[in-house]
Amino acid sequence: MLALWGYLLLAGNRSVALGMTTTMSVSGLRRRLACPSLSAARLCGFAAGVVFALGIAPTDSHCETLRTGGTGAAVGMLQQLSAAFSAHDLDTKLEVIPGLGSSGAIAAVADGALDFAVAGRPLKPDEAVKSLTSVVLARTPFGLASSYPAPGNIASRDIAAFFLNPTAAWPDSTRVRIILRTRDDSDTSTLGAAFAGMLAAVEQLRQRAEIPIAVTDQDNVRIARQVEGALTAVSLTQVVTESPYLHFLAIDGVEPTLENFERGTYPYGKDLFIVFPARNKPAIERLVAFIRSPEGEKLLRETGNLAAQP
Repeated sequence: MLALWGYLLLAGNRSVALGMTTTMSVSGLRRRLACPSLSAARLCGFAAGVVFALGIAPTDSHCETLRTGGTGAAVGMLQQLSAAFSAHDLDTKLEVIPGLGSSGAIAAVADGALDFAVAGRPLKPDEAVKSLTSVVLARTPFGLASSYPAPGNIASRDIAAFFLNPTAAWPDSTRVRIILRTRDDSDTSTLGAAFAGMLAAVEQLRQRAEIPIAVTDQDNVRIARQVEGALTAVSLTQVVTESPYLHFLAIDGVEPTLENFERGTYPYGKDLFIVFPARNKPAIERLVAFIRSPEGEKLLRETGNLAAQP
């Protein structure tokens, strides 16, 4: 099932839904995407939350439409890629379907509901056997960000203890308020792999009922913006494209800038994968070629990403 979430927080064993939640099977999504009668007024939106009707606006009959979705961290980048690629390739339009997440989008590609997905993780074994191809599209710095305006620096060896400290505070004594992700979210595994002791620390923090658990990438940055003193793990590309008011901590004296990441002085990053059927459309090949062109690489940099080397 694909879960298209509204504003949902899980705190300990409690769940607070500040909006609506709906689920749709992949086959149901495919029928909705294929329906020609749905109007532009029912297109999904981003502004205040997730709009759940996945209607498709009428398109030029001479244009091929590639439909995509995936990890929420890449949505802002995909939207900018859509505009740039459509201007470059006048015969092709790129349509971004929000709210699917990596797993939902990969399942939709396998079922034929989407043409390709952008995932925040490699294919799982049960996905890899479904005649899917996965290629690293881009890499983005991954770090710790806060709503506190000047969070400063932290040593990597101290991060797990900082998360666990219930009295941790920012320099002006504002309390540090941790935000977690769900266990199966790719950011949870990325965070756990990056810093010593973090997997165990995160599991301990799940026992504290006051700590919110963000279900989606968009929930994560939304909560972080709203909560005073918030601290969460997030990728640079999402902060650049969605949440410029969040502020990264330097780690071991190095800020998670694209330049530092490219030089290797900031080592923490996240790979973004493009996933498509083994028998992909020629338009997807043109899209990949555009992403690897100087214009495409420039767009990736502007959205906080480094192009992967072919």
